Amino acid sequence: MTRVRRPVIVGVGRGCGARTLAAALHAVHGGMLAPGSAGEADVLVCGSDGQSLRQAAAMACAPSGPRPVLVLTPLVPGAPAFPPPPGFGAVIALPHVRRWVAADARAEAAAVLAYAPERLPPDVRGYAAGLHRIVSALVGSGQLQRAVPPLVSRPAGVTGTSATLWRGLHRPAPVAPPRPVPRTPEPDDEALEGDPVAAGRGR
Repeated sequence: MTRVRRPVIVGVGRGCGARTLAAALHAVHGGMLAPGSAGEADVLVCGSDGQSLRQAAAMACAPSGPRPVLVLTPLVPGAPAFPPPPGFGAVIALPHVRRWVAADARAEAAAVLAYAPERLPPDVRGYAAGLHRIVSALVGSGQLQRAVPPLVSRPAGVTGTSATLWRGLHRPAPVAPPRPVPRTPEPDDEALEGDPVAAGRGR
């Protein structure tokens, strides 16, 4: 029987809930993927706001093999929704859990999967359903049977919707600017008067 390793959870931004999710899945918290860096992650966690989703859309995954699962942590109820970015093995949104706002919810989150859904509060019940979808996506991809998680990199900066999206694990090679063509200086009037051949051409 193939051994299944613990998934690695990495956050895209601070306060995105990666620590809570890692505790809930009893996974490895891999910290935050800093801009301009590359790392390994089975699950990427980011907020559902526009800026966070633009950052997630600019992520570059390895060209072959499984792709990480993107988990969107919830906004407060009533906040505008944005379409999820493509390019991931799966995109799963977690619901808002009011009791976990402004508190360290890792201890409570770690016990969620130990209870039957009907014994959980309604908001936590929805979070548990999201956890099961994440587990199903990870197991179905087969990536937990690989020695290392998928590779992913994050560009140094994303500015608005016009940001250039790139693929692969490195930035494209910079294109050298065209070299200026040297111009031949034209002789001045004194040079023409001193050169009888050039002076004759001008007559």
